[in-house]
Formats: sequence, C-alpha cells, structure tokens
Amino acid sequence: KYYLYETPYSDAYFINKYLETGDIKILEEIYKPLKRTLAWNKDSYNFWKKLYEYNKTLPKKKKIHVVGVDIEHQPANAYRFLVDVLPEKEVPEEIKESVDKIKNTFNDLDKIEYETIVQCSRELEKDIEGKEAIYKKYLGENFTGFKLVNTNVLNAAEAYNHDTSDVDWNNTRDKMMYENFKVIQKELPKGKYYGQWGINHAYQSKEKDIMWFAGYLNAEGSEFKDKILTIIYNYDDCENMYISEDGNYSTAELYDTYPRIKIANDLIGGNLNIYKLTGKDSPFSQVPMNYTYTGEELEESILDFFQYVVCIKNFKATEPLNDEYD
Repeated sequence: KYYLYETPYSDAYFINKYLETGDIKILEEIYKPLKRTLAWNKDSYNFWKKLYEYNKTLPKKKKIHVVGVDIEHQPANAYRFLVDVLPEKEVPEEIKESVDKIKNTFNDLDKIEYETIVQCSRELEKDIEGKEAIYKKYLGENFTGFKLVNTNVLNAAEAYNHDTSDVDWNNTRDKMMYENFKVIQKELPKGKYYGQWGINHAYQSKEKDIMWFAGYLNAEGSEFKDKILTIIYNYDDCENMYISEDGNYSTAELYDTYPRIKIANDLIGGNLNIYKLTGKDSPFSQVPMNYTYTGEELEESILDFFQYVVCIKNFKATEPLNDEYD
C-alpha cells in the first residue's frame, strides 16, 4: 500500500500528485532542484513513469501511495509545497503577513541566500506555534504536512551542521526521519510499507554508535518492533554513477559482496539471486557484523541487522538526466 521512499515529504506530495494526474510537468519541476545530486538519474525518473502506468491498473483502494519522511534537502521543493497547499480562499488577517512572506520567498529563491530561507522558516514556525488554531482552520487537512515540511527545512539546516562527522550526521538525520514517520503514519490508514533506502538506514539494530532509521522502527516501544524485514543488496562486477569533485557525473566499478554470498553466487550462476540468511542452521547466524566506517567486527550477528541478500551481478550504472533537461 505504501512506498516508504528516502525522500522529503514535499517530494512525496508532488510524486503522489503526478501519480494521480499523469501530469509530467509536476515530475519535471521537482526533479530540477535535484540536479548535481545522485537522485538526478534516469532510472529514478523513469521509475515514477512506470509506477504511474502500474497504478492505473489498480483499484482506487489498492493504488500505491508514496510516503516521504526525510529532511527537506531542497528548499525549492519545500517552498513549492508550502505555496501549493495554500487554499484559494482569503487568508486570515492574523497570518496574512506570514503567508505573503512564504510566497515571496518562493518567488525569490534563486536570488536569496540559504540562511534567508531558513530564517523565513524559523519565523513561520514561531507564527504557527502562536496561531496554530488559525493555521489549522485555514489549511484544513494540509496543516500537518505544512507544519512538517517547514519543520524539516529547519531540520535540514540543523542536520547539515553535523555533516563533518559521519556518526553525528547519521544519528541526527535518522532520528529526525523516525520522528517524521511517526507523525505521518498516525494520519494514514493502516497498511504495509515497502521501503527503498540506502543500505544503512535499513539496519534494524544500533550499529556501534549509530542508531539507524530501521533501528528506531525495531526498538522497544515501537509498534513495528519485530515486524520488519530487511533485504540488502550485494554487487559483483557492477558499476555505479557518482559525482566527481568537479561536479560532473562519472561511472565507477562497484564490488561489494559478502565472501560467502559470492562463493554461492558463482556456483549458482545468474545475475540476480536472492538469499535467505535466517534458515535453520544458517552459517550466517555466526557471522559478525562489520562496522560500516572502520570494518571492525561487532558483537552482534549480521542477522540482527538484515535477513536477506540480493546479489546483483554485471549491472551497469544508471545515467544522469542531462539529455532530458539541458
């Protein structure tokens, strides 16, 4: 029912809008600010077009809905959302100045500094705190998303203050994502979630000194404890797209395979195999987890972090979207 995607709430809102309407301009607009990031790639962009076609075949109650819980990495999409959900009705006088400032900030995004955008969100947060009832009445069902997106503009600014340390950055961001998920999940009808994330975010236990998103979902007190399945990818003789120091897109070789998985995969053959690691007498129950940033062995088994491995072999890298947008 829910595609829990590693993207901000604002992006998910517009993706859902595209999935409902098929208006490709909506998709194009939210991808423009992604240029010079790894999200600016053909596979990602074309996936949404394929999902739109697939969703059309499903009855209304079973259509897939995208859920975004990340911090707001692109202020352009965040403020595009804040403006898009404003009702056409007259703005209450008590909040008119703030609403006008949101519109002006969005219109001037290419002319103002990042800190000016963050300051606008700080002022909006304060105004919402003091006049919450007015904002709720004015925005209706969009109030929660409106408040959440603005909060995550501020969350992004806070998180990026920690980006010189892998531990601080990941602990800060993943806690924020979990808190966002709790807010969003309360307002959605019950359903199963499928998530496509960078591998570490899906680790179900604390990894030495880092608590990942799935670790929070699987922690004591979470309604999702013991209800999560994590499938990780191993890559053998593959390629990946990356951004070089000069800001251009390049391709590199990608090898990231557990030795036992590679041995099994070479014997079995094929370019795409899935391995269950949790079977009876599984040798993987005795394999210790290696810490992401140093490689040191941890006390925990890898099965405390994930349960399946998909081994991908001889796959080429995705390509940037340049030819479609330049």
